[in-house]
Amino acid sequence: MKEKDIDESSSDNEITQKIHLVKKILDNVFEILILFRPIIDQMKISDEFKKYYKNGTIEKVASLFGEISDQSKEIAGIHLSEIFLRNLEN
Repeated sequence: MKEKDIDESSSDNEITQKIHLVKKILDNVFEILILFRPIIDQMKISDEFKKYYKNGTIEKVASLFGEISDQSKEIAGIHLSEIFLRNLEN
């Protein structure tokens, strides 16, 4: 293997590892939210929850989770298309 190929392969492996870490984080967050569902359902009936809902905090949290998910998909998409283009060149 050429040195350039080894560097690219190493870089690809590092990117792949980071993508897998992001996926694991998102999977864990999803599982946490599922586990917290009964608690969240109980919180929804409290006055404090209604306050956070009214001031937009709950909506902001949901939006941030959506952004994290979109960014993770974007990272994965960029990585895969770069590898695809490199393979086409070779």
